[in-house]
Amino acid sequence: MNELFLRKLTLDDENEFCNFVSEQIAHSGAIKGVRIEDGYDFKAFLSKLKEYEDIPFISYEQADYPSYQFVLVRKEDNKIVGAVVVRPRLNKTLFEDYEGNIGYAISPLERGKGYAKIALSLAIEEYKKLNPVSRDVYLCCYKENVGSRKVITGAGGVLVEEIKGVATPQKYLIKL
Repeated sequence: MNELFLRKLTLDDENEFCNFVSEQIAHSGAIKGVRIEDGYDFKAFLSKLKEYEDIPFISYEQADYPSYQFVLVRKEDNKIVGAVVVRPRLNKTLFEDYEGNIGYAISPLERGKGYAKIALSLAIEEYKKLNPVSRDVYLCCYKENVGSRKVITGAGGVLVEEIKGVATPQKYLIKL
């Protein structure tokens, strides 16, 4: 298995990161594992990521929340193979909208190699650094996303809630 690691994005990552995003859009029409808004050039996007990190968490009721963006990199060729966002504390909106403390995505071209399992393990380590007092990590996925469900339950995630519908969002809890 190739060695993987998490790191923050830099200006040097623009082409590689754009390739990662393009692969996701081509595969599913959506960008996952990234807190991104429309209309940013890459340099502005990096600045926005820093702003997200600097948001103070004051209360569960506040509108915005701190988040930390990482990329999953394969050491062998320095390729970005995934993205991870860590939210050390959840606000009410995130919790009620089935957004967890950790979100991750693996490039569609790199799936089936065990990278999601490694990404989640590394993300949990980052989460512990960012929120050392928490003993709970919430993760969410759709029931229909069998691969993600297996990764979460394989890491000790226990289903705590789901909403039945056309797509079934599920909330899992991992005790640290």
